[in-house]
Amino acid sequence: MNNVKKGTKSNFAKVSQLLSSYIALKVYTKYENIQGIYRNLQNLKPIYKNKPSYYYRLANLAYKQKYWNKSLDFINTAIELAKESPIKDYSLLKANILIEQGKPSKSISILQNYLYAYPNDADAWMLLANTQRKNHMWEDSVGSFESYFKLNPIDPKSSFYLAESYRKIGDCQNAEINYQKAINNLDEKKQRKLLVTSYYWLGNMQLEKSPIHASETFEKVIKLDKELNSQKLGIGAYHEYFKQWQYAVEAYKKQLLQNKNDAELYFKLATILDKKLYLPEQALVYYEKALELDKVLSPWNFALANCFEQLNDYENAAKWYKNAIARQEKHRPGNYRRLGIVLNKLGKTEDALVAFKEAELFSRGTFNDAEFYKKHINKASVRYAISYEHYEVNTQMIFYESLVGARMMDNPYAIFENIFNNEDFKDYTHVWVINSFERIPDKYRAADNIIFIKRQCDAYYKYISSAKYLVGNSTFDVHFVRKPNQLNLQTGHGVFYKTTGRDSANTSAGIVGSPRNLLQATHMIAPNEFMVKKQQSSYSIRDIHSGKLAKIGYPRIDVTLNMTEESKHHISSRMGIQNSKKIVLYVPTWRGETQKHNRFDSDQLIKDLNKLAELDVNVVFRGHTMSNRLLKNVSFPKNIIIPPVDILTNELLGLADIVISDYSSVFFDFLVTNRPIIHYLYDVEEYTKERGLNLSENELPGTVVKTAEELKQAVANKLIKDKPNPHYLEVKKRFCPYEDGKSAERTVKWFFYNESSDIEILSRSEKPKVLHLVGSLTKQNKFTELINEYKDIKEYDDVNTLLFNSQVTQSKEKRSIVSVLSSNINFLVHDKNMPTTLKEAFSIKYFQSNHKFLNKDMEKTYNHAYKREARRLFGDSKFDKVVNYETDSYYYKALKNNL
Repeated sequence: MNNVKKGTKSNFAKVSQLLSSYIALKVYTKYENIQGIYRNLQNLKPIYKNKPSYYYRLANLAYKQKYWNKSLDFINTAIELAKESPIKDYSLLKANILIEQGKPSKSISILQNYLYAYPNDADAWMLLANTQRKNHMWEDSVGSFESYFKLNPIDPKSSFYLAESYRKIGDCQNAEINYQKAINNLDEKKQRKLLVTSYYWLGNMQLEKSPIHASETFEKVIKLDKELNSQKLGIGAYHEYFKQWQYAVEAYKKQLLQNKNDAELYFKLATILDKKLYLPEQALVYYEKALELDKVLSPWNFALANCFEQLNDYENAAKWYKNAIARQEKHRPGNYRRLGIVLNKLGKTEDALVAFKEAELFSRGTFNDAEFYKKHINKASVRYAISYEHYEVNTQMIFYESLVGARMMDNPYAIFENIFNNEDFKDYTHVWVINSFERIPDKYRAADNIIFIKRQCDAYYKYISSAKYLVGNSTFDVHFVRKPNQLNLQTGHGVFYKTTGRDSANTSAGIVGSPRNLLQATHMIAPNEFMVKKQQSSYSIRDIHSGKLAKIGYPRIDVTLNMTEESKHHISSRMGIQNSKKIVLYVPTWRGETQKHNRFDSDQLIKDLNKLAELDVNVVFRGHTMSNRLLKNVSFPKNIIIPPVDILTNELLGLADIVISDYSSVFFDFLVTNRPIIHYLYDVEEYTKERGLNLSENELPGTVVKTAEELKQAVANKLIKDKPNPHYLEVKKRFCPYEDGKSAERTVKWFFYNESSDIEILSRSEKPKVLHLVGSLTKQNKFTELINEYKDIKEYDDVNTLLFNSQVTQSKEKRSIVSVLSSNINFLVHDKNMPTTLKEAFSIKYFQSNHKFLNKDMEKTYNHAYKREARRLFGDSKFDKVVNYETDSYYYKALKNNL
């Protein structure tokens, strides 16, 4: 009896499960959930196990999920069950499964048998033809395609594939016919790539018998091209793409007759001759010409070196391998080894050994822990520290960076131009950080002594660690540590019309990058007394900066003041400006609380530009480097002039008759011209609340407007009345007292020659200096005592500096705790980008895990890392007293011990 009950329960459970799966199947089918359908359909096998359609459906579902083996098992079962009455769809599915499994021959066999029975199935002929084509069975595919076309005569894509097959078997006549069929029927928008390829091969086959027709066909290829830049390079780009090497050589040579100064054409031609046709003697001529015009890219230099090596000219090979290494963004051991090999062949054994040694700079070497090495070696903090420790300072190298690598611009560029052709610097190497090599001015691409690198690559860490002179106007990389024998000039890049750093609405507890960067500077310049004070207070470096600060003016403004009529005419011509009309320059800044989250109202911009375009003037728009990426897809009014990026803003200021600005400090540069300024403050209330301004509207030198109509009217008025009023001249006197066109000259004498006889250098405070290592405010009671002691001070004998972790500035509660402190106290914000070599990182990890060192060498390594870290945070700043509030932190304890 019990057994009967158990059996009944068991049967009931099975039925219940089947019913549940059936209902779920219906639901999943309704919502087209393939995984759910597949799972529940398998559960219904007891019901459908003898039905071939059931297994066919499962095979289809498995196929859609790429379960090829399962799908094949199911379709085989379906075919086995249906053998008395075979269903043709089963064979087609099996053929597709076999194709996906990489078994084309079996698939082809099935399709051929199937088509013997069903010769009018066009889809099956197409599947067979494509399978044969993909497996290079060109003659077979031709027959299958022809059978397909008898059933479906108009199919442009298949016409293209048939043409390809005819071409592969050498039947050019039929290939041309089918390429033309494809061309006549392909959709340009949807099938452009096939259309371009059809035109190319049609033209290729016309070359021998009808060059004129081929040329016409190739023109259509070039017109349609959106990928290979053939508008510039010519049809040779397509010959190269399709590996028609000899045609490519001829086409590139022909294209060079039209443009003898195109370095890329020379290099492409050389590469084909060298790497594809194995003619290094011929390639050498074109490599040399390419490098004569453009030395920027490391692979180009390497290619020339390798060509010389093939020709056994080891002296020149060594020279160009060195050039390639100097310009390589990533450390490439193979380049060093090639250099080592040719140096060894020249008998320069010691130099060869140096090259071989440097090849292993980032290798594991004697470092034992393979897993630790693999985990850490590609970290920027590790690669920078290794570079810092490895490279010696080169006394004839200058490193420049402007606005984190935007381009060659601003004060660093003005200094560079002042010294580049100076005889005293003829043997110097100039390293420029440029994140987009397309922005390098043509006139400098061929220079032997300029190296262009991108920010935060291996080359960046190499050169910022080895250049004697560093020139920047913003922040260097977060890992940067100035070596004691390096000189670092920070030029700044504007006057603080908008609040900056600690003065800004949302950064009252300080900011991370700029203060640390300025503390690394040995030299700082300021354009006026206003900036001397603002830089010190906004960035919390008052009385702790160890470097020199001089009131010199901004070198970039020399460009505006010293422009010749010839240069003005040249720049105007480049922009297509009509000289009879006045030039109105609109230079707005970016919006947003931080640079990372900046924005721009493009709709407002277009509205304003359309309004200005109503005037009979040349309207020139120059966006801020921070907001340009937000305007990439904006369609500007046709008569608005967008200057090329290599034209400097200060050159545009020298041309402009009127400048329109908003909260950008660019108008301070324009003051030196005595020409009209219009301040367009349409969102002043919002901007002031979000970002903050240091100057009231009454302090501005120009006309303030707040609507597009007022803007248009103000410009119209200033076209008539363009003389400066007394207020304008007073503002000029306040903000431009040192701008005489010689600021760059004075800066160069001071920084490079240590000549300061005609320069006003600020004296340094001798007050006692106290550093408080606050960290994350974890020791709340101790920090409360500090707050109570210092919150009410206005003048105090000591200079107090607080170092916070960045988490403090991100916490509203913690920011409120420190906000009560006096502005006389410096706030520095620490980040977590401590650079460490592999050995140092391992020592730190070991000590923090085991609370001891393995030996004296590990302890020395540990302390060396923190001594460098102290320099990263404070430069050469000296503190008479250091108080650590994070006594449980290994980091802060080690930092205090090495200050």
